[in-house]
Amino acid sequence: MNKAVIASVILLLIVIGIVVFTVKDGSVTPFVPDDAFLPTIEVAGTPVKVHVADSPDEHARGLSGRSIIPFNQGMLFVFDKDDTYSIWMKDMEFSLDIVWIDASGTIVDIRRNVRPETYPEVFGPRVPSRYVLELVAGFTEAYNIEIGDAVTL
Repeated sequence: MNKAVIASVILLLIVIGIVVFTVKDGSVTPFVPDDAFLPTIEVAGTPVKVHVADSPDEHARGLSGRSIIPFNQGMLFVFDKDDTYSIWMKDMEFSLDIVWIDASGTIVDIRRNVRPETYPEVFGPRVPSRYVLELVAGFTEAYNIEIGDAVTL
């Protein structure tokens, strides 16, 4: 066989492989990143994809049981009124930065590098907030996020 035939066969096998691995339920589906449908907020100008927790069950579960989330993702806890909402590390497998945000979108408190071993300790803000944002530990330091910074929800 000559090189052109071998190259054509290899290319054909690659194309068949791509089609086979993108067919789902009899139809071809395009590649969609895991976070494509997550809403994006901006934390001090830095985009973050968020999983939204807006029910009591989601508030209690949070990020528990997940091995890790990508550095550009977080979980946004949404509450109906301002209060001093506390977070615990029950069943957590990685450390978090916890950011409390008031109704106007201003960061009112931050706890950095909260480790899973701290459970059953609870962490709350010094002042009431409307939202709580959980991020992978180190995020707030990497992006110089501070109390008083704006969050666009």
